[in-house]
Amino acid sequence: MPKRDNEWGLTEDEFDRLQDAIEDGIIPQSEVMANRENLKNGSLTVGELIDIWSNDDEEY
Repeated sequence: MPKRDNEWGLTEDEFDRLQDAIEDGIIPQSEVMANRENLKNGSLTVGELIDIWSNDDEEY
């Protein structure tokens, strides 16, 4: 299992992916901060959060 030793409870790859999504304008940093505890406790994954925001423009 990948090491999860940062204060976010994320692997280095997950944290890098999250930072890339912020830098690429996929997700606002404020939304990431608002979901920090969800990411930390595992109730939300980095992939799920990015998917929510990358699909935000789709109509249902």
